[in-house]
Amino acid sequence: MRSIQEELKDNIEGQVYFDPTTRHIYSVDASIFEVQPLGVVIPKSKLDLLRAVEIANHYKVPLTARGAATGITGGCLGRGLIIDTSKYLNRILTIDIQNGYTVCEPGVVQDDLNKQLSPYGYRLGPDTSTGNRATLGGMLANNAAGSRSLRYGRMVDHVKEAEVILANGEILLFGALSEEKLKQKMSLKTTEGHIYREIIRIRDTYRDEIEKRFPRIPRRVSGYNLDELIKDEPINIAKLITGSEGTLGIATEITMNIAPKPKSTGMCLLFFQDMIEALRHIPALLAYSPIALEMIDDQIIELGRASPSLRGQLDWLSGNPKALLIVEIDGEDRQELEEKMRALLTDLRQNQIGYDPIALFDRQKMAKVWNLRKSGLGILLSKRSFSRAIAFIEDISVDPHQLAPFMERFCAYLSSKGKSAGIYGHVGSGCMHVRPYINLRSPEELALMREMMIDVSSLLLEYGGSLSGEHGDGLIRSWLNPKMFGEKLIQAFIELKRAFDPDDLMNPGKIIAFSSDFEELRSHPSEILKDPQTFLNFNKEGGFILAADLCNGNGLCRKKEKIMCPSFQATNEEFHSTRARAQSLRSIIHGRMPLEAFTSQGLYDVMDLCLLCKGCKTECPSQVDMAKMKSEFLYHYQETHGYSLRSRLFASIGQLNRWMSPLADFFNLLHRQPWTKKALERLGMTSHRNLPLLASQRFSTWYSNFLQPSHLNKSVLLLNDTFNEFNHPHIGQAAVHLLNALGYKVIVPSWSCCGRPALSKGLLKQARKQARKLLSTLAASLAKGALIIGLEPSCILTIKDDYLGLIDPNDPLYPAIELITSRCLTLDEFLLKHVQDGTYPLPFPNKERLIKVHGHCYQKALVGMAPTLDLLRSIPGFYVSEIPSGCCGMAGSFGYESEHYDISMKIGELQLFPHIRKSMPDTWIIANGTSCRHQIQDGTGRQALHLAEALYLHLKDQ
Repeated sequence: MRSIQEELKDNIEGQVYFDPTTRHIYSVDASIFEVQPLGVVIPKSKLDLLRAVEIANHYKVPLTARGAATGITGGCLGRGLIIDTSKYLNRILTIDIQNGYTVCEPGVVQDDLNKQLSPYGYRLGPDTSTGNRATLGGMLANNAAGSRSLRYGRMVDHVKEAEVILANGEILLFGALSEEKLKQKMSLKTTEGHIYREIIRIRDTYRDEIEKRFPRIPRRVSGYNLDELIKDEPINIAKLITGSEGTLGIATEITMNIAPKPKSTGMCLLFFQDMIEALRHIPALLAYSPIALEMIDDQIIELGRASPSLRGQLDWLSGNPKALLIVEIDGEDRQELEEKMRALLTDLRQNQIGYDPIALFDRQKMAKVWNLRKSGLGILLSKRSFSRAIAFIEDISVDPHQLAPFMERFCAYLSSKGKSAGIYGHVGSGCMHVRPYINLRSPEELALMREMMIDVSSLLLEYGGSLSGEHGDGLIRSWLNPKMFGEKLIQAFIELKRAFDPDDLMNPGKIIAFSSDFEELRSHPSEILKDPQTFLNFNKEGGFILAADLCNGNGLCRKKEKIMCPSFQATNEEFHSTRARAQSLRSIIHGRMPLEAFTSQGLYDVMDLCLLCKGCKTECPSQVDMAKMKSEFLYHYQETHGYSLRSRLFASIGQLNRWMSPLADFFNLLHRQPWTKKALERLGMTSHRNLPLLASQRFSTWYSNFLQPSHLNKSVLLLNDTFNEFNHPHIGQAAVHLLNALGYKVIVPSWSCCGRPALSKGLLKQARKQARKLLSTLAASLAKGALIIGLEPSCILTIKDDYLGLIDPNDPLYPAIELITSRCLTLDEFLLKHVQDGTYPLPFPNKERLIKVHGHCYQKALVGMAPTLDLLRSIPGFYVSEIPSGCCGMAGSFGYESEHYDISMKIGELQLFPHIRKSMPDTWIIANGTSCRHQIQDGTGRQALHLAEALYLHLKDQ
């Protein structure tokens, strides 16, 4: 007898996975649950999706549709087949501006649609905080709303039609029907006719109960949308599909109304020393018809100040408020907007509402505020502890006019249970996101969580509220629906589900599942965690277990901008996301997979496309450092399976360069020969690239013969990295000339590799040995107060970021790390200090130049691009713009490896290469990373300059 796996693989063009690694990857979302599926299907087309449903129905295997899996209720988790629509079913099929609608496949990302609509002056109404990765199918499933629901409402207010595959494999199109069309549908002797007859029967039977029990509040997404059936509007089953969490069918196409964008917007920030006091002013603020009215509490604000992902973005904060209200308003033009803002500010000041109200009109400044608001969830989850700000009463919703008295009682209740919580939310709509800190590994805490849900649900009923204002029921809240809706409506829900899905195959266990056992938690009291013995020191992360467990599954690594995650940006595959890597490690730590899997091929495959860009360490709100964990994994994997010659060669590039340097001309000629390239191919190195040329003279040789001016009375150390020493000494020479011109004598310690290449390849013993040698060299050369200037970002930032984890804490050199790292600066950081204090007397010519800057991943992640950009913009005649690129795709040796070449170039094509090709031929491209410059050369044929090189060339151009 053929298996379902065989049937699927034979009949589907897309991917079918039943391996343990992929199943574990798809067993989590952003909730507290972990449910391992039977298998995963990634359909390539609607036909693929239809075949998968038909095969699943034949075998009576449940189906759960999944997009970006940003949901926090467990709604997209299931024990059957997971259907991932995000990779291929992501086409925008129609944009009809004249008639104001769009038709999209379920995998379309919210922000991608808005980018297409924006030039026409339109947008999708609902705007979730996860809009840079949330898919429309997921937004349909949980009836998404977002911060601007005061103006735009929820998905149910915009959905016109939905094409849906039922569990039996039938495809039906649901939309608004006239009375005549409804009668025609009801007369059909088909599944469709049966559904319509049941819908009308349910409406007529339960109308009074729907009127009585459905909350009359702006936000409610619990249960099924039976209230849509009793509105004075044509019957539209697409409104029932919305918010049904995929339990009635899988949408293949969604037709939605689009909305005009506000013509001119501004933001008023109100600061309060008491949260309840802030909430008391919500009714008055609603009178100004804001687009959005949001709140953030002091816990999120303080965590935001410390978060690397929000570095430099909170300069608008005033004092230390206990609560911040964000009021966004709009006008037909700037004049009307400013008049409305003046009236609002006058009212606030006269009535002494809050303190220091601030009006913002600048888009960039307003974006900084929204970044803090959108990061609220992730920031709360960045705490390095098993006591986490978890989602179980995170979505409570009441009438906004009752919000202050409700929250006063709610906060008192929290205090009575000894709990604190981060609180934020859509206060204008009465929807609050509250995340108490709970340790799910404690039986007492788990029992308290269930008790709190029961108590809070009672309080919500007292105020006519709902347990969910926008996130849905999922696995976390469905068991409380009988209490919230009553037994009669629960029966109506059951009858509705049965009409669409009589065999309960579509995402079972959601909305009408009533178990409160929480058997499928990610962390639970009975588990015994497995802690692999690590080579690197993970004390800073709270240990290796927490380093991996910090991933909360919010899926920010699926976004398509900035650094994190380059491999996902190129492949659009969950398997190659940071979340997938962290979850694979978690599966081993939590005992879902054996400890031996820590050195398995399956884990290697998940880790393989991690480029060690360090983007996740900064851009992930939980600061998951996957680069460090990959190095640790590679060490264990290779200790078990052996180290390849290729890895050893790349790890020892500095020593190889030293050996070959006396034969530089011969080496440069040799490695370009066809037979040499074939030999390198046998080692796993691509023949599509040339290895970096060796310079005819080492930088240290030039330096030893160079006479610096005698009048210099200040000194700095210049870190002589491997690439500067052997490949590009002209960059070091330019830096010496620049620093001399600033009055600094440059001290260059003897060359010693920092260990970055070995660290990247997992040769940790070699990396530690090299790091110790460099530390000794720097410690011996470091004069009192002198700074260490780095030219290659990967080298100087390896010292600053990796040495504490690489050097044994018992090593005598360990205490020196803090001193040395405190002295390390990139060249642009050092030069910018002189611009800022007015001691930057270099006589640059006032000659115009167009400059485009690409930042090295480590610099963007750990330092930021502001030093480079601010420095360049301080020079007269420089017109500077930053290329909106993430990782260049080279990533040290990654882009030289045969199996990685194609994806390396694909990453370059995402942003970097197209922007450079569009630039004028005389535009200077500045890229401080050696790998970045080589990638730019290979991908565009353009020669990029190092910052030192560019500044020195400009200085000489008198």
